Amino acid sequence: MPHHPPSFRRRPSGTRLLRGLLAALPLCWALFAVLPPATAQAEETYRVGLRTLGFWLPDDGVRLDVNVWYPTNWTPRELRFPPWRVEAARNSDAVAGRFPLIVLSHPSAGTRFSYHDTAAWLAEHGFVVAAPTHAHDCMRNMDQLHTWQQFAGRLKEVSTLIDQLLRHEKLGKSIDPQRIGFLGFGAGGATGLLLGGALPDCERLDVHCAAAGPQDPYCNNWARRQLAKFCNKLPLTVSPADTRIKVVAAVNPTHLMLFDKGLRWFYPRLLLVSAAQDGDSDSRLTEDLARRLGQRTRFLRLPEADGGALLAPCPPSLAEELPELCLSVTPQERVRQQELLRRELLAFFLQWLGSSENIPLIPAPPDLTPRPEPAPAVPAENPSGKERRKRR
Repeated sequence: MPHHPPSFRRRPSGTRLLRGLLAALPLCWALFAVLPPATAQAEETYRVGLRTLGFWLPDDGVRLDVNVWYPTNWTPRELRFPPWRVEAARNSDAVAGRFPLIVLSHPSAGTRFSYHDTAAWLAEHGFVVAAPTHAHDCMRNMDQLHTWQQFAGRLKEVSTLIDQLLRHEKLGKSIDPQRIGFLGFGAGGATGLLLGGALPDCERLDVHCAAAGPQDPYCNNWARRQLAKFCNKLPLTVSPADTRIKVVAAVNPTHLMLFDKGLRWFYPRLLLVSAAQDGDSDSRLTEDLARRLGQRTRFLRLPEADGGALLAPCPPSLAEELPELCLSVTPQERVRQQELLRRELLAFFLQWLGSSENIPLIPAPPDLTPRPEPAPAVPAENPSGKERRKRR
């Protein structure tokens, strides 16, 4: 086991990393899909532009704040969004042409800045990347944790965001509406499964908790009560799928024990990533899901990464506040693990979104509206012989 200086503490489990925040929340890769190998390389790199958007969701009273990264020819400079500092050309003109769009969804303990370096890197390689802060499931507000509302809000935010971007006076001209993908971390990964058409059914929850025990972040008394409310809302009668999303990359997605038979309705191309050093339910269940889906997915295992290793480097004030999250690996190890992840993300997104010739076809979601049972047939009356004589 590698030795780390005292200031960089390898945590024993992913649940401990976020437990203080959530109270209960929680180079080798195996190819399971009979698909062309992900070896495509970007032909060109760009400078990176950044626009920050804010808009209100209709009927919800919820404001969505979004960072949008995109290719530009302008020279970037340091921009300050306390406590974050980023390098980009703010509000610059985009490079002429239409590029694939990737919506980047953070985990419950994140914000639109949590993966700003990965977002900028994808923009450098020819993608428009939109990263929202999910209003009711972020670092500052997790009051809907383990509820259906946690995901219903995310789903509406992502679909509304795509609408807004395609209509945007400047950004809309840079997006190819036929080439849209999704990258989600943690709860963002589960959101990607739902947007791709997977339907939760809760059939594996009891089995999971029987094996994991009450120390599991999904199986303590509080979490089970929350998830019971979630499961009581099932089955869904309307699929939450957004068929504009052609590919999904999910990194340690949460709540996977809630998906079983409903995975048959998931149609986009899928990349699953396990940050194996988390050592918690999410990383193990991600690997189990990859085995269950077999040829339907591509799988990347990052043996030396935990959730913190994939985050953008924390500003000093955030590192002091959340050392378990920000200092879980050395800076050198962070760079190495992110290089592994980004190389696979780039190859995956280029394979399916790099041109208009290989875009997956996504069918319409199923109609799940319950059909009324036909009324039982009423047998025709058979009057007795005495009644027939009276009628005569």
